[in-house]
Amino acid sequence: MKAIKYQEKYHFTGARLFFIAINFLALFVTQFLYGGKGGFELPPWGQNAVLFTFIVVMLLATVWGVMNVNKIHEIKARDGYKFDANDTKFEKVSDIAKLAFFCMIAAVLCGCTGIAGGMVLGPLFLKYNMIPSVMSGTNQYITMIASLSVAIQFMYIGAMNYQYAFLFGALTLIAAYTGITAVNIYVKRSGK
Repeated sequence: MKAIKYQEKYHFTGARLFFIAINFLALFVTQFLYGGKGGFELPPWGQNAVLFTFIVVMLLATVWGVMNVNKIHEIKARDGYKFDANDTKFEKVSDIAKLAFFCMIAAVLCGCTGIAGGMVLGPLFLKYNMIPSVMSGTNQYITMIASLSVAIQFMYIGAMNYQYAFLFGALTLIAAYTGITAVNIYVKRSGK
């Protein structure tokens, strides 16, 4: 029985990594082809085909991701995982689809305005009764993915200023460590 549990654990870890890789690959290939970064320009019908293919791939990846979330919850329930009373639970596929839809709207708003995703997604996740520390970790993960994407794009087009990147990276690490440590101390003292 333990071997099956380990296999399932590694299967879902691999599935998550595969999901992230597919999303990155689809995003970068679309930007490469749609934006004409390879030194060639696609005709308008070719750009529309790339955009349509990107939308289909993202929809299929979302459906596949939803099915994996449901399987993970089933396995946790089967193996006696002790859910916290405040854990976010997705009872139906429509719950996940609704959250994905709101995240898409938030992503569009953030992309159009240039604000950080956490400013929009933080309150949304709290509305779904997500535990604040889990919400914070999720927002940090999303920010990391977005920042890596932008950094890779800047390196790709040769616009990366490495001196500033290392300076701001080091300052960000120090500030994040200080902030997280301060919040943890506050939570331990206040219980909130």
